[in-house]
Amino acid sequence: MTGATPGAQLDPRLSAVLRDVAKLAMTALFALSSGWVISQFRLPVPYMLGSLIGVWVLGGLIRPAQPWLGVPRWFHIPVILGLGVIVGGAIGPGFIGSVLIWWPTTLVVIVATTIATTIGFLVLWRLRRRPWLQALLSAVPGGQAEVSVIARDYVDKDYAVVLSHLVRVTFIFLSTPLILALVEGQAAVEKSYQAQDNLPGLLELPSRRIIEFLAMAFGSYALARLIRMPMPHLLGPMLVSLVLNALGWVETIRLNEFVLLAQVTIGGQIGARLSRVPFREVLSYLIDGLMVSVVTLSIYTGFAVGGAVVLNMRLLDAYIGFVPGGLYEVTLLSVLFGLDVAFVAFHNTLRVALIYVGLPFVLARTQLADRKQESD
Repeated sequence: MTGATPGAQLDPRLSAVLRDVAKLAMTALFALSSGWVISQFRLPVPYMLGSLIGVWVLGGLIRPAQPWLGVPRWFHIPVILGLGVIVGGAIGPGFIGSVLIWWPTTLVVIVATTIATTIGFLVLWRLRRRPWLQALLSAVPGGQAEVSVIARDYVDKDYAVVLSHLVRVTFIFLSTPLILALVEGQAAVEKSYQAQDNLPGLLELPSRRIIEFLAMAFGSYALARLIRMPMPHLLGPMLVSLVLNALGWVETIRLNEFVLLAQVTIGGQIGARLSRVPFREVLSYLIDGLMVSVVTLSIYTGFAVGGAVVLNMRLLDAYIGFVPGGLYEVTLLSVLFGLDVAFVAFHNTLRVALIYVGLPFVLARTQLADRKQESD
């Protein structure tokens, strides 16, 4: 007899896991090799830049590799859980007191978000002649994953919405290290290298610390899901870690290996998605994303510069705290660059929360309008 017997066939679930592992291996190969090359030029956060640019460019050039690039959700979620724990621990016990004195910048974020959303929407709706809901979802400055899910149910060309957000997040992710070098000089870049080199390694920590880290990550996620907290992957671990560190019950350590893993995971995932975008087909919508990104980032950057001058803040703190670069991405940047993590996390969470509050009203209005048209 010839041919494979049923018993010789791989279980579908095992086959899917093996495929995911192969994707991770290919993505890590592109990301780490590109990061090493960039590090030789002493550019800031080389493995973050290498993960995004390397996976994007190499994936675009080597087309057979594209199906084998990406970060599976079962791997991505634990990384975000760990990032949330690290961010919560970095915020520190003075968080509540800081929030009370941040009311001026809180107002700035509210005003900037309203203006940026309105102008971005008008650019796409009036100037680019896009359907109004597609234009609005594309212009919303934040909540990339959540808005993308909503777009699948409410607009015909959901990839246009995804592209708009992807362009914005990519621009922030790539521009921030360059801004660090330009504004604060090469000394700040070298400091970021030293900061990561000085992080403790996994083998240097007692087992109790590792158990605490894992318990906060997965336990807080389960709790956040139970109470239906928005963005449970990040906010759950971040809030639990913040409270426990503030009470002095635990002391969260930033692991060298984990910070590197977070860079490869987040940067590699964006790069993999970009490498699969068929450029000719979506050029028009790519232009939409560029236009909205320029408008949105110009508005937020203007407010960030003004806030830094008036309130005597570090410019990079204000910039990362205000600009909509993706909640996961900007919190990682704040950890890497030694910024005010509490300020960055609070203001970016506030901006996304504003979007969460506003979008349901918009979608409810859309459903009412659709029902009215059907009845007519």
